[in-house]
Amino acid sequence: MKVNPQETPDRKDCPICTQSLPLSEFGICRARKDGRNLYCKSCIRKKVTESRQVLREYKSARKRYVTEQTHDTQPNEASAQSMSRLLSKLSPIERVREAIKKNARTQKEIAQETKLGKDEIGDALANLLLWTHEVRTEVVDNTRMYFINEVTEPMIQPETPRIPRRKPDIPSSFSALQGLMPGRKPEGETEKIGGWVAA
Repeated sequence: MKVNPQETPDRKDCPICTQSLPLSEFGICRARKDGRNLYCKSCIRKKVTESRQVLREYKSARKRYVTEQTHDTQPNEASAQSMSRLLSKLSPIERVREAIKKNARTQKEIAQETKLGKDEIGDALANLLLWTHEVRTEVVDNTRMYFINEVTEPMIQPETPRIPRRKPDIPSSFSALQGLMPGRKPEGETEKIGGWVAA
């Protein structure tokens, strides 16, 4: 490091204001060799004040610009933007359902409305067609069209045959029939099975 002839151990030059000031006018910076900031406190204070002023001006100009833009746009455009934002938060199935409600009939129209991929649209349509039965499909002029079902019919469950109640004299399981269990005598004593036993 070059030592300036004007710099003494108790004074330092500030490159911004080009003054030789005492070390107490420079803030502490442990990263530098001499342990002091490069610029004096008053120059740093001016830089910080200027940058804060510029930031304030930028924020106020930005705020004015945004308010002008919202006043210039028509209410229909603003509501369409908020609606598209709301649709983007829905699940793919809900987005496809809403697109069909808005008269998007083909998969291509649904893709343009929902901004979803073909796989996501296919999965959502399969769910709506097969599981929830909210959507029906028809082929019109070799084009598959999708429509919302006006009335979703409840699935009719077939009647199950009625099983009569068990008679009280019949045991509930075969283990209750002691005489029929292998290895048991009818009296309830266990029968010893012959054979060799490992010692």
